[in-house]
Amino acid sequence: MSDVRDGQYLFISRVSQEVPVALAGVDVAFVGGSVDERGHASIAALEKVSGTVYRLRFDAANQQAFIDDRPVLRDAFSKIINGKGRIILDATTLGLGEILQVLLVAKRVSSAVIEFLYAEPARYTRREGVVDDRMRDFSLTQNCHFQSVQGFAHEYDPSMRASHVFLLGFEPGRIRNAIEQRGDFDPDRYRFQMVIGVPAFQVGWESNTIRPHLAVLEDLDITERSIVYCQANSIRESYLTLWALYRQLGDERGCFFVSPLGTKPHAVGAALFLLETKGNEIPTSLYYDHPERVIKRTTEVSAWHHVVVQLSS
Repeated sequence: MSDVRDGQYLFISRVSQEVPVALAGVDVAFVGGSVDERGHASIAALEKVSGTVYRLRFDAANQQAFIDDRPVLRDAFSKIINGKGRIILDATTLGLGEILQVLLVAKRVSSAVIEFLYAEPARYTRREGVVDDRMRDFSLTQNCHFQSVQGFAHEYDPSMRASHVFLLGFEPGRIRNAIEQRGDFDPDRYRFQMVIGVPAFQVGWESNTIRPHLAVLEDLDITERSIVYCQANSIRESYLTLWALYRQLGDERGCFFVSPLGTKPHAVGAALFLLETKGNEIPTSLYYDHPERVIKRTTEVSAWHHVVVQLSS
């Protein structure tokens, strides 16, 4: 267990091989749709310990949140959270859009603490027909249109300066789609920074990220100077890495774009970073594809992560 304060937030992290016993006594849990074994296990664990479990879905195309398949407005969402002692998000099944919706409401009602549960995968599913373990070709998501989330969006003007941080996963097609949909940009004014999950979930998995992305990194003229490494299973390290890059690259005359295309802990760290920098003089913006996860994309649970984030003192 680690207990560390970083800037505005206090992170308390626990890692275990079994479902964390500290989950007992949760007041409200938010879960998403399950597509694999660990998703089923994570939802089942929260249904055992939580007073109330809500299924949350975010429709990125219409910027609409749904709770138990019913559309919910911000005021009604606030009433669900307001006054609750322990609120937990199942980061295993919730997408980034859903996580941002809860964080926005939590900030609105001044919730002091948010908890996250994440079941780390033991194995990822390779594409059908791939029999060589050296082939790093995975079937994880169906990519969608890149856009932002209301409240975390900043329009891109090709004449302005921009820094764009991509937190990379196993699928190089996602970053290619992002750049194609961004359109023309001036490389003298638009800078890229790549974040790779090292240490990875398991020894050797970093190659699943690095090797498939070599061609796109070469196309973008990305050198080692524009690559940083961040522990793949750490929400806190993702948050700190983005803050370090923001201090280095942020520009009041431009925008700092974030695309968390890698691990879910990296995405949660990005969500917390975007929440904290919302409204800053140096603007930040989410640029994300809200992908549809493939059924049976992983198998089994390698480890359980329970992270408590104190949003305010």
